Amino acid sequence: MKTNIPVCPICSHALSVRLATGRKSGKPFLMLICSQDGRHFRGFINHRPYVEQVLDNLEGMNHSNAGE
Repeated sequence: MKTNIPVCPICSHALSVRLATGRKSGKPFLMLICSQDGRHFRGFINHRPYVEQVLDNLEGMNHSNAGE
C-alpha cells in the first residue's frame, strides 16, 4: 500500500510539518523537516495562498473541536 506521506531522502523516516514564521518578514510558512534528524532534510513552503489555506483548515478544525 502506497501512502502520500513525504519521507526523508536520507533515512526514509516520515517528514514532520511545522508552522513557522520568517525572522524578518514575520510571514507564516510551512516547514517540512526530517522527524529522525533535522539535519537530514528541511524544506519550506512559502506559497502564500497554500499556506493561508492550511491555516484556515487548522482554524476550522480548532473551532469544531472546541465545541465538543
